[in-house]
Amino acid sequence: MENYRDTIVVVDLERLQHNIRMIYKKSKKPLMAIIKANAYGHGDKEVAIILETMPEIQMYGLATIKEAVELRKSGIKKEILVIGPTRIEDSHLAANCDIALTAYSLDYVKQLVSEHYENPLKLHIKVDTGMNRIGLKDRASFEQAVHIIDQSKDLQAVGVFTHFGASEEENDTYCQQIERFRECIEGYSFQYIHADNTAGTMYHHDDFTNLDRLGIGMYGIDPKGVINPELQPVMGFYTKVMMVKKISKGEKVGYGFTYTATQDEYIATLPVGYADGFIRKNQGRK
Repeated sequence: MENYRDTIVVVDLERLQHNIRMIYKKSKKPLMAIIKANAYGHGDKEVAIILETMPEIQMYGLATIKEAVELRKSGIKKEILVIGPTRIEDSHLAANCDIALTAYSLDYVKQLVSEHYENPLKLHIKVDTGMNRIGLKDRASFEQAVHIIDQSKDLQAVGVFTHFGASEEENDTYCQQIERFRECIEGYSFQYIHADNTAGTMYHHDDFTNLDRLGIGMYGIDPKGVINPELQPVMGFYTKVMMVKKISKGEKVGYGFTYTATQDEYIATLPVGYADGFIRKNQGRK
């Protein structure tokens, strides 16, 4: 489709594949590609279509049931997990579309088991090991949730997972969280056990989990916020200068007149604005 503008975003899917293969070599485990929020702006359908051909990718992680259903409608066949909470009334849609949901609390599991599903509803049980977001906080509630699911003919616990809050940092938090996770689920077996995000996958290794979740690293961003020569940026943002003018010392520029020329100089105007995600907070950035 014609853009009619000189401001464009280019997504390089070959670089995306490069990043996945590079991280897979470190991980040595199947990967869940996190393509929530329109694949972080890269285009979830376009990204998923490419990833369908990659054996390194086992499944997709999405934030909402809406995202997941749209991918299914686009012909995506690989497994899908909605990693955020899903309303009870939408769980039937998930079951019918072969989309796994996150079982994030004991109350939620009790509500699910009271429903009847035409097709089995797949679940990944979320364990809270310290981030204090969604998830079961202790062994007792975890055991009870597993028991309820196992007794149901409509529910299937196919996975269990947790999420790390600081796996890109050099501290003991990662080790503490992985040990809490191990202790919570010890003695139970699941098809999928996952904990590591991009940082955990790149900077740590364990023989306890069997699936890694790949988020921003897939798109070429190091979770430490540094330039990593092993990763290739997938998105490029390009524009052209539309006007150059000369201003005199003391003249002001922009909303709020936040810039004052300290000498006679040239300024350039670019055709970029709010609609492109370029907000006024960027004033003064270098």
